[in-house]
Amino acid sequence: MTQEAERVNTLLFVKGLIGLIVFIAAIGALITQLQSRKLIPPILRLKPAALLHWHRWSGRVALIGVVLDSVICIEIGLYPVLRRDPRHVIHIILGVLLAGFFLGKVWTVRRKLKWGMKRIIPWGIGVFILQAGVFLSATLFALWARLVGLA
Repeated sequence: MTQEAERVNTLLFVKGLIGLIVFIAAIGALITQLQSRKLIPPILRLKPAALLHWHRWSGRVALIGVVLDSVICIEIGLYPVLRRDPRHVIHIILGVLLAGFFLGKVWTVRRKLKWGMKRIIPWGIGVFILQAGVFLSATLFALWARLVGLA
């Protein structure tokens, strides 16, 4: 394996680990928010204030992870050999949509915009669905490729 290929392989593996952490944080944020709004039965035995606290921290972890993963994606995206697969195009589209939705949601919550706050739960679910799509389109592949030696 060339030094360049080994570098890309390492970046893919790190990207996969960060993506896994982000996905777990996204699941935590989704569950705590839905439970605090009583939209799902209690899963975690926490008070509503604690649930919102965990939601915010899970969201922060997810946001930082998305930014780190995006930087790695941009670095890997510079390699033309990795852009031939349609899965990468789907991953890029989902990633751009995720970044836009996530940052828009954070901006809306920080500014307490009335039009957005009325739709914050569906917006958050949309962010989670996009995150799941990003995770499934790349992270699982990156981890699997590293384990079997494809990348």
